[in-house]
Amino acid sequence: MDDQGDSQDYQDLAPRPTRAAAGTDVRHYRVTFGSGDSQTAPWSDVRSFTWPELCDRLTQHEIGAKEGNCIVPAVFRAGRRQKLDAERIEIAMLDSDAGATLEQIATAVRGQGWAAAISSTHSHLGTRTIAKRGNWDKFRAAHPNLSNPAQAFLEAERSYRPGIADGARVVAETDDQVTFDHAPCPKFRITLPLHRPWIASSYDSQATANRAWKERVTALAQALALQHDQSCTDTSRLFYLPRRPADGPPSEILVLEGQPCDLFSLPSPATAPRASVQGKRQGRAARATTDASGPFGLDFGRITFTDPDTGEILDLTAWAAASARHFEIVAALRARSPHILLGKVADGTKHHICCPNEAAHTQAGADAATFIVNASQSESRGFVIHCRHAHCDGRDRLLFLRQMLEQGWLKIEDLQTPEFLQSQPAERPLIRISGGALPEVVQQAQEALLAKPHRVYQRGSFLVRPGVIRLGVGHDPHRSHLQILEIEDQALAEVLTAAACWERVDRRKDEWVSIDAPLRVATILRQRRGHWRLPVLAGILSAPTLRADGTVLDQPGYDATTGLLLDFRGSQFPDVPDRPSKEDARAALGLLLRLISTFPFVDEASRSVALSAILSSVIRRALRTAPLHGFSAPVAGSGKSMLVDLCSVIATGRVAAVISQGKTEEEFEKRLGSLLLEGEQFIAIDNCEAPLGGEFLCSLLTQETVRCRILGRSEAPQLPSNSFVTATGNNLVMLGDMTRRALLCQLDPQVERPELRQFDCDPLAEAQANRCQLLVAALTVLRAYHVAGRPGSPPPLGSFEAWSDWVRGALLWLDQADPVATLDVVRAQDPRLDAITALLSQWHEYLGTRDVTVREIIECATAGPSSAGSSFGHQRQHFERADFREALLVIAGDNGAINSKRLGRWIGDHQGRVVNGLRITRARLLAGSQRWKLNVEAKHADAA
Repeated sequence: MDDQGDSQDYQDLAPRPTRAAAGTDVRHYRVTFGSGDSQTAPWSDVRSFTWPELCDRLTQHEIGAKEGNCIVPAVFRAGRRQKLDAERIEIAMLDSDAGATLEQIATAVRGQGWAAAISSTHSHLGTRTIAKRGNWDKFRAAHPNLSNPAQAFLEAERSYRPGIADGARVVAETDDQVTFDHAPCPKFRITLPLHRPWIASSYDSQATANRAWKERVTALAQALALQHDQSCTDTSRLFYLPRRPADGPPSEILVLEGQPCDLFSLPSPATAPRASVQGKRQGRAARATTDASGPFGLDFGRITFTDPDTGEILDLTAWAAASARHFEIVAALRARSPHILLGKVADGTKHHICCPNEAAHTQAGADAATFIVNASQSESRGFVIHCRHAHCDGRDRLLFLRQMLEQGWLKIEDLQTPEFLQSQPAERPLIRISGGALPEVVQQAQEALLAKPHRVYQRGSFLVRPGVIRLGVGHDPHRSHLQILEIEDQALAEVLTAAACWERVDRRKDEWVSIDAPLRVATILRQRRGHWRLPVLAGILSAPTLRADGTVLDQPGYDATTGLLLDFRGSQFPDVPDRPSKEDARAALGLLLRLISTFPFVDEASRSVALSAILSSVIRRALRTAPLHGFSAPVAGSGKSMLVDLCSVIATGRVAAVISQGKTEEEFEKRLGSLLLEGEQFIAIDNCEAPLGGEFLCSLLTQETVRCRILGRSEAPQLPSNSFVTATGNNLVMLGDMTRRALLCQLDPQVERPELRQFDCDPLAEAQANRCQLLVAALTVLRAYHVAGRPGSPPPLGSFEAWSDWVRGALLWLDQADPVATLDVVRAQDPRLDAITALLSQWHEYLGTRDVTVREIIECATAGPSSAGSSFGHQRQHFERADFREALLVIAGDNGAINSKRLGRWIGDHQGRVVNGLRITRARLLAGSQRWKLNVEAKHADAA
């Protein structure tokens, strides 16, 4: 039974290609078939396949236990499946069991340009792992103080990714084995055709040939940056044909077009046993690059560390360039964590320590394999951290240093304290306080901040820094987020003290003495608005995005081009395709459509608004402006807030933190202003009970910067308005000018109690579990449209030209409904428009197009009153033109009468506006009274 129809999951962003051979390759590949149940039967069933035929065979999943027929890439002498009898191998098969997703593997293979067949294995997405009891006991003995030894064991012994091992626990133990429970672990088999076969007779001996195959498979895994099953390096390894459990998840497969893999041209792996000195250096560099960039080839570039307590981001790469040559690491560890030092010193300089990467060692425990050297005693460029274990050999010292920071062995301040940078007095500028030199001192203070890795920024008229806001206990990045915080005088003085050496004259000793940065200098620096040269912080992101020019922003740290600070907060994102095709975009959009498929949209345009919200939120910082996305339904519980949360989870990694309208427009403005000051990426206005509008909100949506009043302040600073804004409400209504600034997604479950509905899936849980893949899918849609030249760009939408050209254009390019079509619905529901329409139609009916004064308008509407008795004896007035009078009362009513001054101002404010073909114009001035005229536009006149 084949279940491939369900196999295209979040990880598969590209459409499944047809079973095509690599290029025009029509070669045949020989493999051996046999039964995994038999230990004695000969392995002589050698078959020959074309690559498309082999792909079909290796991607057809049967349902059942892991047993039965197997395939072996090798062909054997005399049918004996032994390493000593392996003769020839024409395909390579690699098992990835550590948690790499289908998309991550596909990205790595595509990066090499190889053809491949990728298929989930029998234990795909399993949540149980069994290990030998002896290994578990040894690990626990070596690591007695771990908060979660099960998680650490799986990461160290099985190389499971942290996302898989997080929260792991032991669920069963026997004398022989231990069973662990963990998050679902993706497991895949990668098969590649070889450009040149492995032939045992080409080597001096069978043993040499087998070693060569093992080294080549290791090089293949390194080229793909994959943690692989080591048994795949065995020339006699068998692989069960694709099967999946009856109660297991759907199979996932992907066949990639490309060229056969030239296995023998790959660089030697970093752990090659017989490498030259130059080769070892290259291997170390390769391993350092792989380690620094994270697993699966996701190149994060620079090595950074985020302090979990303060949110401070330290660029270790930049720090090393300035300070590595001077860092006295032995002194720093002796002061902060003396228990790490083992007391053994070799050659007078090599201080043996516990390895910060000990969890990756095959055998844990202090074994004198790791040492450190002070920069002043090193023969290399700066301090040294070295471990001789195979898992650590050649590892970048900054990766060790980051682990020391993560484990609390060192603090950020230890890397900047003069005591531990003894040979670096010139690297920390000296600022001396003397009378009459205040301007120079403040300028030197700013220069000191500029010389350090970015820690203080300017935003509008404020000096700010990034800081962690905790939403729960522990250090889980999903329970906290980075926020822009204004830095006050005291905190700025602390930063200045760390940035420079400060001295003043001690008159008693008549010499310069060290001091902290004066608070007065910090205060003046904060008040020197207009003279700052600090980097501008436009916002903080927790995920890759696209710049305004369409390029991908995926490097952590500060991006000088956009002013954005990128911190992945522990998440690992697949690479955004560089040149995705339209088919790639359709497949990516399909993931987003599936996510929102259960929502009761009233029409296709409403669904496009939901898609637009997802796409707009992930690149909002790249757009000059973007419209508000409203979500409306006739009854609560229809899914409005969940749609907003879906967008927020994809864009920011957390559900939306909502605000309400407030009782007054002034209060609403202050709430919005506070969020802009904090650099909030996603503003969600929830449960709007009154029509939504207001001058400030309108300006926020159509201007790049706004001046806003902040809660608790009397000032109105200028701030960037690059936040994505949504609003929800039952029968949500936009007011006045908001009608051209908002798109409207309408939901209608057509049931009385929609909150009681049941679904087979939870879209929010899916978004949280697959956030990284969904975000890259959204970026793939936009990137594909951009690299295609943005064909068929729609007509510009006033005030939102960039959004219309990119987001709206991408949706239309992929045959989705136009989200801008919902503007007509928004406009038709505007109560102000209803009032204008009613007044102008009554004016035209009773006064025509002649010149009239305000008084004449009122007299016409209130003419002909008559009195009639009521059953209670009161007189009741009736008006001949009651509808006209009612329309005027809505506009200018004052205690049951029509206020002429108010009506005159209203007419003046709305002159020139065309509504249903009617327009008020200013006529002549007669006897001091302004006369007004109602014009009928040409189209309206023709229709009449």
